[in-house]
Amino acid sequence: MSTAYIVRRAVQALFTLFIVITLNFFLPRLTPGDPAARFYDDPRVSIEMKQQILKEFGLDKNLPEQFVIYLQNLARGDLGVSYCYRRPVMDVILGRIPWTLALTGTSTLIAVVLGAILGAYGGWHRGGKIERAILGGAIAFSALPSFWLALLLLLVFAYYAPLFPLGGMIDPGVSIGLNVPFIASVTRHAILPLVSMTLASIIGYAILVRSSMIEVIGSDYIVVARSKGLNEQKILFRHALRNALLPLVTSIGMKLSALIGGAVIIETIFRWTGMGLLVVESARDMDYPLMQGVFLILASITIVGNLLADVTYSWFDPRVVLK
Repeated sequence: MSTAYIVRRAVQALFTLFIVITLNFFLPRLTPGDPAARFYDDPRVSIEMKQQILKEFGLDKNLPEQFVIYLQNLARGDLGVSYCYRRPVMDVILGRIPWTLALTGTSTLIAVVLGAILGAYGGWHRGGKIERAILGGAIAFSALPSFWLALLLLLVFAYYAPLFPLGGMIDPGVSIGLNVPFIASVTRHAILPLVSMTLASIIGYAILVRSSMIEVIGSDYIVVARSKGLNEQKILFRHALRNALLPLVTSIGMKLSALIGGAVIIETIFRWTGMGLLVVESARDMDYPLMQGVFLILASITIVGNLLADVTYSWFDPRVVLK
C-alpha cells in the first residue's frame, strides 16, 4: 500500500471538507425566511428586544462576519446552540445518534451479509433459482418506493393486525436502561422499520455482488484454480469472493453517512426519533446551528467513509494506486 497514495487522498478529502463547510454555512442562509421571526414577530416586542434576540442568535452581523465566527467556533469543536432546543448542537445530536445506529446499523449488517451471500451464490451458479430470485426481487423492489413499502407494513401489521406499534421507539412508562422491558419494547418498535430498510438493501447488495462475481468467474486465476483441481467452495470463498466484494466495499464506504444520518423517510413514517427525523425538524424550523451540525457530521462521515473505502480498495487491488 502506497503512503503517497494515502496522503494524496487525505489532502483531497480535506479540500472537499472545506468546500462542504462553506456550502453548509451559506446555503441555509440563502433560503427565504427568518429563523428568529417566530420569537419577535409580535407587535408587542420592542425594537430593543428584537435586536437582543438577533444578537443572541448571532444574526446581528453580516454573512462574512458570521462565517468567520462559525469557522473559529468550529476550530474549537463548538457547533453552536440550537435555536429550538436551546441546548448545544452536539448534545442534541449525540442524544439522537444511538437510536439511529441501533436501527441503521442492524439493518445494514443484515443486508450486507445476506446480500453478499445471495449475490455470491447467484453469480457463481448462473441461471439457478437464487439468481432468478435475486433478479425478480430487483425488478419488484425497483418498482416499489421505500415509503410505500413502509406504509404498507404499517397498515397491515400495525393497524389491521396490531402485532406491532404504529410508531415511536418505546412504550409509555418503560424506563430507559439495560433492562428486559426496555430492550423488548425497543425491539418490538424496531421490527417494522428494520424490515422496511433491509428488504430493498439486501437485493441491492446482492445485485452488486452478483454482477461482480460474473465478471470474476471468467478471470485467468479462476481458470488456473480450477485446473489445479481445487474444491469449488474453496475457489468461491478464497479466490472469487475476495475480488467480487470490491464494489461492495466501495458501496458501503459511500453509504457510511446513512448509518448516522438514518433513513429520513423511514424515521419520519415510524416516528423513530433519530438523526433522520432530526434532519427534517432542523430544516422545518430553520434551525441554522442544528442544520449545520447535522449536515457537517453527515458530510464528514461520507468523506471519511470514501477515504477508508479507497484505502481498503487499494489493499484488495494494489493496481488502483498506480492510476
